[in-house]
Amino acid sequence: MMTGPQFPPLTPLALDFQSTVFVLLVAVILPVGAVRTKSIIAFGRPGRRPPRKSDVLTRALLVQTLLFALSFVVARSHRMALWPWTGLRVANLTIAVAALAILLGVGALSWHLRTPDERRNLWMRHLLPRTRGQWALWFAVSVAAGIAEETAYRGVLVVLLASLTASFVLAVILSAAAFAIVHYPQGAKSMGWVFAIGLVMQGVVLVTGTLYVAMGVHAVYDVTAAIRAVARIEAQEGDS
Repeated sequence: MMTGPQFPPLTPLALDFQSTVFVLLVAVILPVGAVRTKSIIAFGRPGRRPPRKSDVLTRALLVQTLLFALSFVVARSHRMALWPWTGLRVANLTIAVAALAILLGVGALSWHLRTPDERRNLWMRHLLPRTRGQWALWFAVSVAAGIAEETAYRGVLVVLLASLTASFVLAVILSAAAFAIVHYPQGAKSMGWVFAIGLVMQGVVLVTGTLYVAMGVHAVYDVTAAIRAVARIEAQEGDS
C-alpha cells in the first residue's frame, strides 16, 4: 500500500502498454535523443554544417508538444487528477516567487562554480537566442516546456513510478533523475543542478496542490535564465 503525500493523487495502477511506452519515452528514448542531439548541434553531421538555432528550437517545440500529448493521453486513460485549479491565491503566488528565486539562485551558483574554460565551452551557447525570431521561438519553447515537462515529470511519471515502487519519495527521486538525464547535453554539473531543480519543482507541486504554479515558474525561469546567460556570455566575450 502506498503511503506519503497525496499530490499528485497516488492510486495503484497496472503498468499497461500506454504507461510502459510513456516510461520508456521519458526514461530511455528522450535521454538517448539528448545525447545524440548534443553531438549534432555542437559538431554537426559529417560533411554538414551544424543545424540552425531556429531549426533546433522548432524541433524542441515539437518534442515538447508531443510529450504533453502523450502525457495527457496517459493521464486521462488512467484517470489521473493532475489539473485541479486552486485559484490565484496569495499563498500560491508567494510560493511561485520563492521557487523562482531559488531556481535563479541555483543557476547563478552554477555559473560561478564553473571555470572560465567551462563557461566558454557551455553547450547552451549553441542554443541561446540572439535574433527576434529566435527569441520568439525560445519563448514558445519555454512555455511548452513548462507545461509538458511539469505534466510529464512532476505528474504522470511520479504517479506511475509510485505505483511500481509503492513509495512517493522514491518516485520523486527517480523522476527528478530522469529529468536530469534528459538535460545531459548541458554537462555533468548542469545535470546535478537540474536534479535539484526537479526536486524543488516537485515541492512546489506538492505544497500548492496543482501543476499550474510549477508550469508558470518553469516557463518564467527558462526565459529569465536565457536572458541572464546571454548577458553573461556577452560580458565574458567583451572581457576576453
